[in-house]
Amino acid sequence: MIWHAGGALDYVVSQTRNPSYLAMIPDDVRPAMIAYLDAYPFWSTIGWSTLGWATLGWAVGVWGAVLGSILILMRSRHAVTMLWLSMIGFLANAANTFLLSYTTLAMLADTNNKLFALAIFVVLLPVLAYAGRQRALCRLS
Repeated sequence: MIWHAGGALDYVVSQTRNPSYLAMIPDDVRPAMIAYLDAYPFWSTIGWSTLGWATLGWAVGVWGAVLGSILILMRSRHAVTMLWLSMIGFLANAANTFLLSYTTLAMLADTNNKLFALAIFVVLLPVLAYAGRQRALCRLS
């Protein structure tokens, strides 16, 4: 839950352009990062555009993981569904970021960002497996 709450915090402060959060980005990269975020508008691009699906994927990935974690704590069988939606959202966003993005932002393709994306995937997989196992073992409600 704490891991996924960190993703939710990043989503909220990125979407709201929190000045304190943006100030943590190095000065040489900050303008490009803000431009990248500005090209990621949530409400106006939902649809068939690449960025719309990526933004929707980001939201579904983050909030699906948070809700899935809450549902695990509540011992709900719906945790598995929510975590699968989260995985699909994460993969859609990652595909856009690393494969389809129209924004050329070198920092997104560097090794650290790829490793962090891999870490998100590696953490989500066992959480999903745990939820599935608990649903099978406990017949969660």
